[in-house]
Amino acid sequence: MRNEIKEFDAAPFDLTKILNSVQSFSLQDSPQEKVIVILGATASGKSALALNLAESLNTEIISADSMSVYKNFNIGTAKPTAQELKKIRHYLIDILEPNEKFSVAEFVKRASEIITEINLRGKIPIVVGGTGLYIQALIEGYKFHDNSKSQEKFFSDTGELKYNALVIGLTANRQKLYERINERTKKMFAAGLVEEVQQLLNAGVSPNSQAMLGIGYKETVEFLNGKATLEETVSKVAQATRNFAKRQLTWYRRMNYIKFFNVE
Repeated sequence: MRNEIKEFDAAPFDLTKILNSVQSFSLQDSPQEKVIVILGATASGKSALALNLAESLNTEIISADSMSVYKNFNIGTAKPTAQELKKIRHYLIDILEPNEKFSVAEFVKRASEIITEINLRGKIPIVVGGTGLYIQALIEGYKFHDNSKSQEKFFSDTGELKYNALVIGLTANRQKLYERINERTKKMFAAGLVEEVQQLLNAGVSPNSQAMLGIGYKETVEFLNGKATLEETVSKVAQATRNFAKRQLTWYRRMNYIKFFNVE
């Protein structure tokens, strides 16, 4: 039972209905700043949906991914392509050097400022990513003590959100999700993940840096150090990603304002 992913109460994925829902949301009057959020497990199609909606609304995207902030960490983070980044403006991608550290508090600070700036221009930003803590802290208005790791929410007792937020979640049944993860893992290695990691190490990035400890990178470092075969490494990355997906879905269960859609 511990390996099971409990199913969400999700509507069938229908892009037209989602677009209509987003368009209706965009026309609502609200005293709060507006934001559209797209979240879900790894490999559920979040980025593709965000790009589609951003183009439809003529708006911009804020990445809520703890790994995409790092420069030159591209393949293993499934970053948008250069063409996609050129087509739709993205924020909080490629903002840090690999040896720098990033935190949920820093994400909330930066993302909040960007949301305000985009709203002032009459647009609704789209926040997309799979780092549940980042997204929950942002839209529920967590505040952080300057010199500690502790945190508390402004609205923890009422469940009220800091923003007028439309939160869309993408999900799939366990078998389908695992198939998507396994396929994406193979594609990453085929696209040159090993070469990317070797280039990062050659450039002086520490294998113990926060960025290099991400899924896909730490396992590839072990492969380059001769501690596993390539086949074993691909399997390890897929397994680690599946475990991460379970943790993501568990986290989303505490966010009862998410409207889930099944991507099957």
